[in-house]
Amino acid sequence: MKQYIVIIILALFMVACGQHSMHWGTLIQVESFMEERPDSALRVLQGIEVDDLSSNEEKAKHALLLSIALDKNVIDKTDFDVLQPAIDFYEDNGSATDKLRTYFYQGRIYQNAGNDALAMECFVKAISEGDESDDILTKARIYFNRGSIYYSLCEWNSFIETHKTAASYFKQAGRHHSYVNCLILIVNGYTLKNEHENALPYIDECKQLREIMSFPLLLGFYSSYITYLEDCGTDAELKDAVDEYLNTIPAENIDWLSLANAYQKLGLYEEALQAIEQYKNSTKASEEIKYKALKSEIYENLGRYEESLRAYKEYMIVSDSTTWAIMQQDTKFVEERHNLEMAKAKETEAKNKRTIAVLACVIALMGSLLIILIIRKQLRQSRVRNRQLESEKAHYENMYLEVLSERNALNEMVANSAIREETMEIIKKRLDVLNTIIVSHLSEKGTDVKRANDELEKLIANRNDFIQSTRLTLEENYPHFFAYLHEKGLEEYEIDFCCLYAIGLKGKEIKTYTNLSRHYKDSSEVRQKLGLVESDTNLSNFLQKLLKNEEG
Repeated sequence: MKQYIVIIILALFMVACGQHSMHWGTLIQVESFMEERPDSALRVLQGIEVDDLSSNEEKAKHALLLSIALDKNVIDKTDFDVLQPAIDFYEDNGSATDKLRTYFYQGRIYQNAGNDALAMECFVKAISEGDESDDILTKARIYFNRGSIYYSLCEWNSFIETHKTAASYFKQAGRHHSYVNCLILIVNGYTLKNEHENALPYIDECKQLREIMSFPLLLGFYSSYITYLEDCGTDAELKDAVDEYLNTIPAENIDWLSLANAYQKLGLYEEALQAIEQYKNSTKASEEIKYKALKSEIYENLGRYEESLRAYKEYMIVSDSTTWAIMQQDTKFVEERHNLEMAKAKETEAKNKRTIAVLACVIALMGSLLIILIIRKQLRQSRVRNRQLESEKAHYENMYLEVLSERNALNEMVANSAIREETMEIIKKRLDVLNTIIVSHLSEKGTDVKRANDELEKLIANRNDFIQSTRLTLEENYPHFFAYLHEKGLEEYEIDFCCLYAIGLKGKEIKTYTNLSRHYKDSSEVRQKLGLVESDTNLSNFLQKLLKNEEG
């Protein structure tokens, strides 16, 4: 009774430990409205004290949801202080969706920190570990972020393919704006590769979806479309696109630099000049070089060569400003620059020496490890070979002892048996073979041991031939003996070892000779079939007497 009480108490304790805290329901609810109200989700999650959470699972769920909320509220984390409990727990626990999201937001943190290599590793692992997840929206975002990394690496094929996959997932999830954004990026990818025919289907689909595009998407579409037409469109198509762009987009949002470039392609140099002047009023420092170069080209096409030359000089000054500053500094501080270069050269040399030393140590260590592995492998192989040799040695010793035992038994039969000459002749032939093998085995030298052992194998294997020849001889000379055995219902293999009994072999010799593991049971069954009871003569005497009676 006490045992049952203890078991019940333990069960209740385990159930109590497995229960979630009061915050679990809140976490599930926050997860349900995270996409629609990420700001509200963030406030709720930040209001939960981590110490109040009852288990690692709750802490992992809270860490993951809080990381998602921070990302959606454009609070870019560059460390894992928040997400770490989720990383630790979901590595070996949780659903495919938990793993998918955890690896994705781990990758987002690496992206925020500027480590695209580790970010890509996390994104790839997210798809692998979360393959069975039905969270297609997170999968879409993973492929979208992978695309941005491929863009920075100028890997246009991968950039295009990942955005195609992301577009497919966004479409399944009903995220039409994200879907259109992927289409625009695919157009940009094909344009950068000069594969304009491949870009055209995606441009056509974007045109059909213009009514649902947000204003930022419209800006992106027209920018991509005009750039596409600048490369492969007709003047009429480019002019229509420019007019449509001007009629659709407010002046304060127009990309005047791209528009100036379009006018330049159309040969409308006055319009191009006006557009670039518009751009000058809202120029960005990062676009200054492009602005100067385009301005010089427009002036040249207008025949205003002095202004073109002036603009070109400004372009050269801007593009070479860093080099120019270095040259100016070099003129003033030649000695200081020389000292810095010498110091840098020495530092590089020292660094190279350290690198070579480290590499040498690594190579030496790897060489040592390789040698150790080779030696260990050879030792293992040597031990295996030794075990095999010992096993073979024991095997052949056992066979040799069996042959000696067989020879002694047959010698005794030749000395004592009264069976017919034909059977005796077979036994003598067997004895001759046995004696030859034994003498051969004893006289073998190390180089020829294998041949002697092979002969032993053959001799053991040929015992069945001896049994059969013995039986045939007896069967020819003692037909009534065999008729009697058949009449008693003996099986063929039982008659075989009855023949060995009949010529004088003992039970233990027959067991070794025929290798019958069931010898004693079989002997008992034969006695029953022959009608012998325990008080009767033994089986060997009975069969020998039966054989001699037929002779008489």
